[in-house]
Amino acid sequence: MTISPHDLAEMRQSIEALNAEFAWRIDQKDGAGVADLFTTGGVYDMSNRLYRGRAEIAGFYDARKARGRRAARHVFTNLRLVPESRERATGTVILTLYAYDGEPPYPTAAILIADYNDVYVRDPDGMWRYEHRTIVPVFGGVPVLAGPGSKPVQPT
Repeated sequence: MTISPHDLAEMRQSIEALNAEFAWRIDQKDGAGVADLFTTGGVYDMSNRLYRGRAEIAGFYDARKARGRRAARHVFTNLRLVPESRERATGTVILTLYAYDGEPPYPTAAILIADYNDVYVRDPDGMWRYEHRTIVPVFGGVPVLAGPGSKPVQPT
């Protein structure tokens, strides 16, 4: 398989935009629309819970939002991209996560640094999406924000 430098640059730019959109939808829209960034049968493995398909992924973000106010900034860096074809690639990005529940002011310390190991595919509509997204914590742990073990935000 040979991918031209132009096609590789276009692939990288599109996948970096996908990662930025993922962060923006969580940080600015409480996760609304994140599920649409996955393929129909996409898998999101958060290391403490596995979500299969858009409905489960959307359900996670709905439950997360229902807990109460949460401020977050997902900072993705250092994309390492391995093209498998013009329509498929694997990659890893590093997440630095700043996130806190309740009202400001918020501390400025990161709560998690993790690798996101991804499988990206280009759908027939030309959009790149996540087929599989796995969080691998390096420093800290993935917060439990929905389902068993989650707690509602406490008013301050």
